[in-house]
Amino acid sequence: METIEHLRQALRIRTDWPGTVPLGNIEAEAPLKQFQDYLEKTYPAFHRVAEQRVLSPYAVVYRWPSNAGTALEGGKNKPVLFLAHYDVVPAEQTKWTVPPFDGELRDGYVYGRGALDMKNTLISLMDAAEELCTQGFSPRREIWFAFGGDEERNGTYGAEKIAQWFASQNLRFEWILDEGGVIAEDQIKDLEKPLALVGIEEKGYLSLELSVAQAPGHASKPPRIQAAAVLARALTRLSKRSFPPRLIPTVERFFIGLAPFAPKKWAWVIRYPRLFFPMLAVLADNMGSDFSAMLRTTVAMTQLEGSAADNVMPSLVRAVINLRLLYPWKVETAVGFIKKTINDDRVVVKIHQLATDPVPATEAQARRVGPGWEALEEAIEEIFPGTAILPYLMTATTDSRHYQTLSEGIFRFAPVCLKKEELARIHGHDERISTKNLESGVQFYIRLFKNA
Repeated sequence: METIEHLRQALRIRTDWPGTVPLGNIEAEAPLKQFQDYLEKTYPAFHRVAEQRVLSPYAVVYRWPSNAGTALEGGKNKPVLFLAHYDVVPAEQTKWTVPPFDGELRDGYVYGRGALDMKNTLISLMDAAEELCTQGFSPRREIWFAFGGDEERNGTYGAEKIAQWFASQNLRFEWILDEGGVIAEDQIKDLEKPLALVGIEEKGYLSLELSVAQAPGHASKPPRIQAAAVLARALTRLSKRSFPPRLIPTVERFFIGLAPFAPKKWAWVIRYPRLFFPMLAVLADNMGSDFSAMLRTTVAMTQLEGSAADNVMPSLVRAVINLRLLYPWKVETAVGFIKKTINDDRVVVKIHQLATDPVPATEAQARRVGPGWEALEEAIEEIFPGTAILPYLMTATTDSRHYQTLSEGIFRFAPVCLKKEELARIHGHDERISTKNLESGVQFYIRLFKNA
């Protein structure tokens, strides 16, 4: 299967981005350009048909012309857009059992950083398009691809610039598909049916820096009230006061859709989630963090810093907390909640890097109607028969948030069947994808291109 070798070669291109290297670094951009060149070399039939526009090392777009013109009367033939990114997070090489950038094939799996996030999807998209172009197929509406090279760094140079370029061309899309939910197997105890989790909205993203200053000095003469203690008190208060739970329409539809397949002992609770919401909130906490995160804005304490030496009082202690904002919480209101909870003027709270508000679903999307649903459901049912298809809230962020003004139908879904242990490998050690998943991914996109 050519797709296996194509992915292995793609994984060998080091598009990981060390956090200490600023965007715009020429040396670090070289692998991004190499990856763009790799696509052009590997998919000749597609490149003979499609129009390519390289906006930068971080951004490349393709237009696959339709057999019915750009737009029919009344806008009934608007194009569709597929998103992917070719950058990956760094890997702790000493903690992998295989080299993370060798694309090793072992026991039916391709190993490598990006095997699941998300060079596998990009390669599957391109292999599907190449196969159809080789057969002389033309889509019934224009299909666009937008590939970014800095999604793991918030998409500022990639997706954001591409979206701006689309807007300058007056382009709008019938629907958009990005990475997101998967076909989850064994994610819920006592639930055997695989779940196709189609993300239709996305939480917001906010990191906050909490800092406390004090006079530096020798550790042998510490002050009575130390900055670290003040900061620790603030973090303790945050750990004891969670954001209140809330049931948004997408999550309500998710639990109602899950009810027919759930164990009887708690199926009646999720069948009527609004009626039994207090019980549902407790149940979700017991089901695991994946489910409890769908019901509230979460706070993760991710970084903690003090003195550089063990015998020196720090002039500043700081912590970074990462919030994923559940609608209708926004950046401004979430910052207010955090400050009110800490309730200490000695703790300075400021936004750390990029912050984005949630991207809510439309009412039509929550009801599983509107652009894109029919095409996606047909492809999922054909390639993954027996799967329950559910609308889903993305608790992570994707490049798609930069495109929210360009379409009323944004979906976040990757055609891979993963158990909980496999999901944990994303951004983790020994990231891998099965050759079976690669094959079904190509077939999924072939079907989707025909349905689009």
